[in-house]
Amino acid sequence: MPIKTVSTRKQAMDYLDGYVQEKKEEIDQGYISSGLVKSYLLETVPATRQEPELATIFEKSNARLDPIDDTLYKVWNGLENKYIGFLEKLIPRHPVYYTMEDIKECDPWIKRLVNSTPNLDRLWISGWTFEQLWRKVIEINPGRRYGRLVFEYENLFEIDREETEEDEEIVDVKSEEFEEKTQLTKEQRSSRFTMVDRLEKMETCLPRLQEIYSPLLSISQLRFPSASRGGHDFYYNGKVTNRSDSFVDHRAHLLYVLKIYKGTTEDAEQIAWHSIEKTTLQTERRFTTLHGAPVVMKFSSQLSVDTFEKWITATFNRKNNKFRLWGNPIRLSSEKVHIYGADRHLWQPIFLELTTRHAIAILPKGTCGNIIHRLVTNIQHYIDSAVDVWIGDRKYTEVISTAIKRRDIQYETD
Repeated sequence: MPIKTVSTRKQAMDYLDGYVQEKKEEIDQGYISSGLVKSYLLETVPATRQEPELATIFEKSNARLDPIDDTLYKVWNGLENKYIGFLEKLIPRHPVYYTMEDIKECDPWIKRLVNSTPNLDRLWISGWTFEQLWRKVIEINPGRRYGRLVFEYENLFEIDREETEEDEEIVDVKSEEFEEKTQLTKEQRSSRFTMVDRLEKMETCLPRLQEIYSPLLSISQLRFPSASRGGHDFYYNGKVTNRSDSFVDHRAHLLYVLKIYKGTTEDAEQIAWHSIEKTTLQTERRFTTLHGAPVVMKFSSQLSVDTFEKWITATFNRKNNKFRLWGNPIRLSSEKVHIYGADRHLWQPIFLELTTRHAIAILPKGTCGNIIHRLVTNIQHYIDSAVDVWIGDRKYTEVISTAIKRRDIQYETD
């Protein structure tokens, strides 16, 4: 049935499940007649803020949400006069957009949607987060099953010419274009490595390879093997491509990763949020207490002054910069700047100290913790794949690992 005739949740799930089964058969036969099901994982606001009206957000991008039930919608594209997918509030704070549109259409569309409003952001899955999820993949799957990892590190701020908007579009879509065998028109400027092998072999070899070549710490894509056939490819920018024969299994994997991500973000916020509280003791003496801890990202080697300058210029001289930050750098030296700026997601304040040796972020209470994931992900991807990250006195990887081990986060498939 066409999407326009879907009127119940069961019909929507049946529609998506039937579509992915058809696509899996085509993959097995060596061709794809149309786009695969892709899911875009989004972030709205912390629990401390009022949840925005998604319908209003989409209207500003010439899109309409037609409700199927309280948490599931059909998405109508007003510019193309057609339904382009579904939106589901899978868990609080994290809506998910499902679409079968061609990658050349849906990737730019979702990017424009996110950039058009401060109330939305992508999920940002850092290499360190992927490392923890990879260990879970090994734990829950037999060693004889095949796994797939993609590593990508781009010396974006070490090139001689200025970055352009066109380059940024290519960077955002190139992984999926590679998967669907679409040729790029420009030479790639990134080091990209794909590892496909049995899980037991990858488990043995990968740590040794990462010791030799640090860009392999910048995992940009991970495949969760499906409970049936194929798998689910998670990308660093929150996109997930279904290459299995089950949408139910795909949705279960989305839910699992979202719960981990939400738990990690909320735990990070509790540690990092800075606030000042005044208290009065029985002796009537008043004290001011500072709560919260800085997020410290220490580079594995010192950046060159030229690279550092290009990073600062590209980030704070462009509106749609990769780090989604705003501010006027206060230059203390050629190797150190302070920024009293704002996160373009929710326009909440953030204080940064950026140097050739480290980046330190201070998040006032209420600033979305998703910025921590965005900072770490983009630093690993473009500046230093081996960056060491701490939130206060806890390692970033420890915060992720704690969320994965929580009792209320269980790995379940269909």
